[in-house]
Amino acid sequence: MTNAFRLPRFLDKSLIDVKLGFALMCDRRVQLRTKIFALLLGLGITGLVEFLEIPVEGILAALVPFLGMMGDVVIDGAETIAGPLLLANALMPFLAPRDIVERVRSERATAKKPGAPVVDV
Repeated sequence: MTNAFRLPRFLDKSLIDVKLGFALMCDRRVQLRTKIFALLLGLGITGLVEFLEIPVEGILAALVPFLGMMGDVVIDGAETIAGPLLLANALMPFLAPRDIVERVRSERATAKKPGAPVVDV
């Protein structure tokens, strides 16, 4: 059975590829300015989400005082650390230059092929 619905060509690759974003963050060919911009954008989005959560967290802290405050501290701390990093990695394929993204994507694809020779330097 053939698939009648085909994705556009630019959507054939996964739309959100955090592993590719991490590879781009570690790649020296991507400018530091792009990496810092991705982190700042991730920090801004996380800050906006934190700001929108304030009313819900206030109600939860009022209903269950001790557990609400402890949960608030734990969850906000995790969001503050992990949120910008995950968002920056998710945004890097869209912010980095397209030729570098395609080059890293092809390098990762050839490295995953089974039976490919392993080059150990």
